[in-house]
Amino acid sequence: MRSYGETFRIIRKQKGVTMKELADGVCSISFLSKFERGDSDITLGIFTRILDKLMLSMDEFIYVHHDYQPSQLEQFFQLVNTAYTSQNSDRLKQLKNQEMKKWERYGIETYYFNVLMLEVYDSMVSSTMMDENVNKAEIDLLTDYLFRVEVWGYYELALYSATMFFLDPGVVIQLSKTAYIKSSRYQELKKARDTITAILINTITYLIGPVNRFPEELTYEQEITEFFSYLDAIQLPEDKLFERLKILQLKGALELKLGNKESGEAKLRQTIQILRDLGSVGNANNTSLYLEQILSYIKISNTK
Repeated sequence: MRSYGETFRIIRKQKGVTMKELADGVCSISFLSKFERGDSDITLGIFTRILDKLMLSMDEFIYVHHDYQPSQLEQFFQLVNTAYTSQNSDRLKQLKNQEMKKWERYGIETYYFNVLMLEVYDSMVSSTMMDENVNKAEIDLLTDYLFRVEVWGYYELALYSATMFFLDPGVVIQLSKTAYIKSSRYQELKKARDTITAILINTITYLIGPVNRFPEELTYEQEITEFFSYLDAIQLPEDKLFERLKILQLKGALELKLGNKESGEAKLRQTIQILRDLGSVGNANNTSLYLEQILSYIKISNTK
């Protein structure tokens, strides 16, 4: 991979800015030249000042440096999610071995937590299930880490989001509250805000429960209401249409769960129609199937 200085030089030239213009009042031209050639490191303070002169954020610079690809951390979680959703045990094992080698080489505990997460995922898709006690012990290690971290950044949010559905409801409630509170200082960052939004949506989905248990009494109404209030506090931008529709869908599902069939069904059908109008046919069909399954289970329950 090219050095940060080389990436910086590419961006500077593309923007038509000279080294003299950037260095003025910040550092010497010769120092900036050495940095661009990869012959010298640069302090964060100087680097942020010259990025400001280029009207470029640090996130944008890193994105260009990685050839317009997501960061390595984002790519890792994308690879894990793809392997799990495609039920690819071999790929999960390969990723686990890669993280284990990093753990053995560097001794950084987050690599070990990645190994544990991949162990849990692999145990879910493998034909040979792991011992339940081992599985629980690994999940406990992950949750212990999340509880003790004082400030949640993108890694902690992504780690929790990736393992939430393996946890007990009580733990999910505690950790989702923890995620919201401990990530509050990062919520101005788009990546972190998007991840905490997904966590809150997934938490509500989890607590409402699967369709085959829809006729059962709702246990966590108060907690669900609280998580909806967190979503309101985040103030999703208007262009977050998918997330807004997902929230509308969940509000409809909650109404149905509480026995308010007319208003709940209306919200879900409104969601379906908007998705169709936007050309999101696959999501519309999935939401339609979700609604029909709920109504079917409610009907069966009422005939008993």
